[in-house]
Amino acid sequence: MAAMDGRAGVRDLVRRSFRWRVGLKWYFVALLGLPIGVMLGAGMIYGMAPLATLVGKWPLLFTLILPDLLLRIVLNNLAEEIGWMGFLQARLQDGYGPLKAVILTEIPFALWHVPFVLVESSGQLPEAIVTLVFWTISQFFGRVVIMWLYNNTHRSVLLVGLFHSAHNTTISRFTAEFISVPTERFFITEGILLVAAVLLLILTKGRLSYKPNHES
Repeated sequence: MAAMDGRAGVRDLVRRSFRWRVGLKWYFVALLGLPIGVMLGAGMIYGMAPLATLVGKWPLLFTLILPDLLLRIVLNNLAEEIGWMGFLQARLQDGYGPLKAVILTEIPFALWHVPFVLVESSGQLPEAIVTLVFWTISQFFGRVVIMWLYNNTHRSVLLVGLFHSAHNTTISRFTAEFISVPTERFFITEGILLVAAVLLLILTKGRLSYKPNHES
């Protein structure tokens, strides 16, 4: 950033990375929108069973889910989004528009996670390829939602990092405790993202609330 935009660019990135005055509703969307959507989706498949499990195991929300979320925010996903969104995707959006920015960012984003996919697939290449394809498609829709959230929160990378963390906690911890079938946990979570992304693309006509003459 400093090499490309100088000190002014660095200051702008820092401001966007810790921009927290965005309105309470956007914290609700970033942190709770996906887990609530997942519970509603699971309810359509399993009936009241996931909600009953949630009610019966509610202390885990504070002893397991919340600590996992906080660790991801502090140690991983916020820093990750400072690079992916704060530097790369935001710059691409200004140059090519929001949808092309999502596509162009998804390519290195997927490649960055290839080692993780290989480890999760125990080195089995065919399984890793299938997993990577499904993962890349699902995360494309995730980055659509992230782009929309960024544009609606005065370019807050902080809120994007919160959403990214909430997504990872939802798919790895929240659904693991309250939805019993591993494969369906993934497809329910990513299915909610897909529906949200498609609706946002339709409702915003592909602009994802982007305003070229934004203010810092």
